[in-house]
Amino acid sequence: MHKTLTGSLLSLLLLTLASTSQAQVTTSIQASDIGFGGEIGYRWDSPWGVRAGYLMGDLDVDFDAEDNNGVEGDELEYDSDVDLKNAYLLADWHPWNGIFRVSGGTFLNNSDATVVTRCNADSVIPQLATCEFGNSVYSPTILGEVTTKVDFDTIAPYLGIGWGHRAESGFAVNADLGVIYIGSASVDMSSSGSCNDDAQCREQIEQEEREIEDELDKYRWLPFVQLGVSYNF
Repeated sequence: MHKTLTGSLLSLLLLTLASTSQAQVTTSIQASDIGFGGEIGYRWDSPWGVRAGYLMGDLDVDFDAEDNNGVEGDELEYDSDVDLKNAYLLADWHPWNGIFRVSGGTFLNNSDATVVTRCNADSVIPQLATCEFGNSVYSPTILGEVTTKVDFDTIAPYLGIGWGHRAESGFAVNADLGVIYIGSASVDMSSSGSCNDDAQCREQIEQEEREIEDELDKYRWLPFVQLGVSYNF
């Protein structure tokens, strides 16, 4: 579905380019805080223009949990993989028909994040090894691998400002600064161990899901910074 939406946006932009007699067509290589990619734009002989692009990137972050119970060595280990995929369609308004622009539009957010949590605690008696999870402790057998998946709304509105040089032809530099409203996160946690058969452990997982969703609510507005090198035809 997301690929179809992306293709539709690019097709719409190309039809617009083909149906207009006077235009400045721009292709760009873009680098942003949510990935790298490309962009194609069109600017009429007026203060208005449109752009469509695609950005992708990934983050692989490993980290250890904080010690909350005073027992050293029983913290969980986390391995996170964030896959960033975003297509966008923006409309630009240049108030003085110059390089400064105000932009608004939509990002198609196909990004996702997966965090795998493992209990690798050691003990003189292996059967007694436990890890801190939430407000309790559990054995590696019960926890197994706890996989957390985080998803956001597909449609993410954008508003920002920027600069797009208008040259007759050749290379130019462009920039964007704005915010993307990514909405509320949906968090799903699952255990490969016997946690689902343990009522207390299952309740802890559900509580962790709610706490992560509440924490991510602080980040509904995602800052967006982008720089690019464009070629104007």
